[in-house]
Amino acid sequence: MSGRSDPSGALILGIGFGIVLFYKGFRSYREYKVLADTPRMPIRSLSMGFTHIRGKAESANLLTSPLTKTQCCLYRVEIDQWKTHNRGASWEHICTDTDGNQLYVADDTGRVLVDAHAAEFDLQPTQEQVVSSANPAGGGDAALLNYVTYAQTHHLTDTVSQYLGHKLDQKLERGPLDPAKQQNAEALKQFLHALPDIQKSGQLPFGALARVLASTGPLADPAKEARRQEALARFQMMGATPIPQEVLASLHPHAAQGRFRLREYVVRPGQECFISGTCCENPQPGDERDRNMIRKGATEPTFLISCQSERKATGTLHTRSLKMVFGGAALTVVCLALLLWHLSLF
Repeated sequence: MSGRSDPSGALILGIGFGIVLFYKGFRSYREYKVLADTPRMPIRSLSMGFTHIRGKAESANLLTSPLTKTQCCLYRVEIDQWKTHNRGASWEHICTDTDGNQLYVADDTGRVLVDAHAAEFDLQPTQEQVVSSANPAGGGDAALLNYVTYAQTHHLTDTVSQYLGHKLDQKLERGPLDPAKQQNAEALKQFLHALPDIQKSGQLPFGALARVLASTGPLADPAKEARRQEALARFQMMGATPIPQEVLASLHPHAAQGRFRLREYVVRPGQECFISGTCCENPQPGDERDRNMIRKGATEPTFLISCQSERKATGTLHTRSLKMVFGGAALTVVCLALLLWHLSLF
């Protein structure tokens, strides 16, 4: 029998996928139990640890969503690309662009900051649109193809920034961190956040580069410190100097090539939100009533932001987890039985 027609490899992959699906189903079911067993708390009564709140979304800086141009506190766009393979073609997910990751949720007793990085979202889609560079339908499609390029850059830099922030949090949990190292890490995170804006606004982040360079000194070696000061002065001068128009034009994103499917989700101001996450101390409080923040915990990974009703949110999670558990188990058993039969062991 030729290797091309031997199903052993596909069956082994099916067994592996079934086991992974079964494991993820149990994790999802655990998350459902945590949500179902945790009582909802008023924001004024929040304490450190895992918590469960509901309130209305607020933001001082509203965003405009890329597809529907909706004024919102947070938007999330899932982008898939149509790719052709040897045996066919299908949509493949390439990135998810999220902006407005810090917003407030308020109820009758107060409000709390929510850091939505690494959250699991349960939102209603506002629009789905397919665009193609082969046959763009006017300026709207061209703008969305430019946005696809921006979104991929934003997703990459945001992921790196989250990784640096996670490592910084781990070090802080083990004990006080050297202020110079903490300042350097924060400056690097600010620079990474500024990178996608090069394409959006056409402005080079010389100010962010200067902050990164300033956080690395002073150096013990006089020669190296002199070179650092020279580079710092140059970045500061370049930040104050207007950039030529031809350079700015080259910084705008080139339109992505291919066929893309974009699905948009938003959290509007005043929209009811159901939040389950870990309450911790806000590192940058605006006032004495802004001391808490809800985010993904280091020990409790459950972090859900939903604009569905509480019953619907937990019900959806329960149904999905059961499908994953039983589906994964069934796939594993069927593929294992077929593999044993193919090898004449059954």
